[in-house]
Amino acid sequence: MISLLGRWQTEKGDAYIVSLVRMILGVLLLLSAMREMDEHGAGGYFGDSFHIPIVPEALVPSRDLFTLLVAIECGLAVLVTIGRASRPALLASALIGIFLLSCDRLRYHNNRYALFLFAFILAFAPCDRAFFFRRGGAPALAREGDLWAQRLAQLQLAVIYVASGGSKLLDPDWRQGRVIGDRLVRSTALAISQGVPIELMRFLSDPMVASALSKLAILTEISLAVALFVPRTRFFALWWGVMFHVTIELTSKVELFGWLSLSIYALFARPTLRERTLFYDDARASGVFVSRAVRLLDWLVRFELRADASATNGRGFVVVERDGSVAAGALAVARIARAIPVLFPLSVPLFLVTAPIKKTPGAR
Repeated sequence: MISLLGRWQTEKGDAYIVSLVRMILGVLLLLSAMREMDEHGAGGYFGDSFHIPIVPEALVPSRDLFTLLVAIECGLAVLVTIGRASRPALLASALIGIFLLSCDRLRYHNNRYALFLFAFILAFAPCDRAFFFRRGGAPALAREGDLWAQRLAQLQLAVIYVASGGSKLLDPDWRQGRVIGDRLVRSTALAISQGVPIELMRFLSDPMVASALSKLAILTEISLAVALFVPRTRFFALWWGVMFHVTIELTSKVELFGWLSLSIYALFARPTLRERTLFYDDARASGVFVSRAVRLLDWLVRFELRADASATNGRGFVVVERDGSVAAGALAVARIARAIPVLFPLSVPLFLVTAPIKKTPGAR
């Protein structure tokens, strides 16, 4: 454990991915601030009605100061998104956001706190090395940087899973499915509006099904806290976590936490770019289509693309993994899906279908 912590403390790598996550975090911070503005406009200033501050009452801002602080949050979120003074903006966003949450317990929400907490942590990461707008002639920063703050963000996600799953485990209403059943019933209209069949929502709301789902949710959260850090289980843990959060987003209202968690998942990707190679034949339609799709969707820059018909052995494309193994056809599609965020949900079903397929000999 000590050696692991020491390695994390001194680890360096390409800051491309953590910079991408920073940009996404900026968008989420902007959406959170805009929601704060909407709530302020629709419900009025919380300080004019009953509230329970965590901080001393004297520190609760006036209506005008509260409006100013939320406006500043919007401006800081824009800076985070475009990468201008992004690290100080992340830190300021986190401090202002946590302060405003502490002004009224009734407005506190774990999802909002988690957003500000991740913003605080990433303020200490080299997340300003990519995805930024800079003045013409300004020197570009070296992309490599320390990754210890990125590792802290991973650990923080695990802490959230343990806290959430542990609290549910200790709550008999959660264990027996009453909480999740009630939530599903109240979220039925929202789920239907998002395309979920009403028959499915009725099935999930059944007391026996809700009880099973609650136990599965508890097991999922506690297991993810461990499995995400084990190399052999990380791929499936990431896939299961994606499906878990997407399902929650479709069937319940959890504000931005699902998107926040999926964004932090990107930090588990290796901080080394283009470790895989996609060889394609630019004379074949399949090769051209796949190469264009990968070029468009490879947001984590997992692939190096090479037009080389001699390396494809008469196929449209082949994939060479970082261990040198080669795949073609359906297996190559599965390996592409594993590395492409928008296709990632398809990866496990594709691997199950292609499990009997052997590695393709003869390619590079």
